[in-house]
Amino acid sequence: MNKIGILADEGQPSRDVTRIVQDLLDEPRRNTVDDSTSVLTGTWPGVGEVEVRVATVPMSPDGDVMLSEHARTILDTHGWERFIYVTDLPLTAWERPVVSQRARGAAAVLISLPALGAFGTTRRLRRELVSLIEDDRALTGVRRGGPDLAEGAESDDSADVETRVLDHRGRSLRLILGMIRGNQPGRLLPVLSSSLAAMVATGGFGIFYGSIWKLAEEMSFPRLVLISTFAVISFTAWLIIHNRLWQRSHTQETRWRERIDNLATIGTIGMTGLILYLLVLAVLFVSSAVVIPVGYLEAELERQVGLPTYMSIAALSASLGAMAGALGSNFDRDVEIRSATYNLREYERRLQSGHYTDKARREG
Repeated sequence: MNKIGILADEGQPSRDVTRIVQDLLDEPRRNTVDDSTSVLTGTWPGVGEVEVRVATVPMSPDGDVMLSEHARTILDTHGWERFIYVTDLPLTAWERPVVSQRARGAAAVLISLPALGAFGTTRRLRRELVSLIEDDRALTGVRRGGPDLAEGAESDDSADVETRVLDHRGRSLRLILGMIRGNQPGRLLPVLSSSLAAMVATGGFGIFYGSIWKLAEEMSFPRLVLISTFAVISFTAWLIIHNRLWQRSHTQETRWRERIDNLATIGTIGMTGLILYLLVLAVLFVSSAVVIPVGYLEAELERQVGLPTYMSIAALSASLGAMAGALGSNFDRDVEIRSATYNLREYERRLQSGHYTDKARREG
């Protein structure tokens, strides 16, 4: 009976793979390994036994996942006939996003999750896994390995893999959105607690000052949106600059890849800034409705007021708070902010010793 393995990086890849495979296996079960992690196993109808593990395959200093070099060791270690590795690292070749790579001479295939985008990712990943598990030759649209002429460098691993890339007009946007999804902007919220506190505290002053009420009421809706947008952009720019998240020239193989990384960083931090702003807006809207009596506000503004008035006050106050939030970010954990983007995470993977390790070994 065939025994097929699926390795997935810790985090988003392992969650996606587990959710998909668990629905497709007959009688899925979890086995504890070394008292530290669990392995999902079960029978794939018509194929054989399938095992899902959380594991990481190292990268070379050139940024290539060393699939061919470690494939045989992984197969022998777990007793698999073939395996699939799902990673959250964005891989590129010929200035195109890499969807999958097959190691020549070994039954191993890599899937790069960011190339599957941010919308419909689960559906695309499910299709890839089903195709590869049920047909071990299902690597269609192949570009064969060899020197990556577009990127101007030949890696040690490139001659040993067959690569499939995205080759449609929206490929770069899909990769960027996939990278933003992999970065998980929401996970930065606990790290930016000082920024959130500064935004709420500063914005709260606007709730108590009549001059802010009058200014907010005189502003049109488009102007309030413009001010809010400017505040979020300013907060995003400060986080990127202060934490040195911008990818400088000649740090990647091509300018195209540098632009991809920078756009993904802007999207990740920008999304985080927007989420923070909306949280502060909600808090200040409720606070303004509780603190400011309707009658008193009408007397101050000399007109009837309603919920839109309170929303205008909250929006302007939240924009003021966003400016102070940038200052508050100076007290947040810089390393955790930097690690929220691919720049640092990819760099750390390149510094690994080159030995294959799974989660059970690392925690054991």
